[in-house]
Amino acid sequence: EYLLSQTILETGRTSTQTVSCQSGKKYTLPYIVYEKTWPCADYPPDEAVVFYDIKAECDGTDCTDDIEWEANVKDANCEMSANILNSTTISITWDTSAASKYDALSHEELRELNAGGWGAKFAAADVALDAAVA
Repeated sequence: EYLLSQTILETGRTSTQTVSCQSGKKYTLPYIVYEKTWPCADYPPDEAVVFYDIKAECDGTDCTDDIEWEANVKDANCEMSANILNSTTISITWDTSAASKYDALSHEELRELNAGGWGAKFAAADVALDAAVA
């Protein structure tokens, strides 16, 4: 198993996720992800998120400085860019005024598009909120 955790340093609030290994596989490729299946104007107006104080352990030993980060963007949207600032700091930036392939989708279509996996509980809450407002 692999334990992933994120902590908001300002509040101390932590979220964790345990990932089971598939048939004994050893994961050696860490990555930072920012979901991007929304119109650009829906992203935060400061146009950046910064992941900092990144730490990694490999078999119980700190291996943070051994990671060779690469800046890649999959499924480009909103002129997103990955920026490796150093071995423990990565930012993702975007342009809220850019055109997006999701601009023409309705709220319901966007919700359905993003309702898989970990987004399912948020989609269900959004449906309930829509029903309460109607």
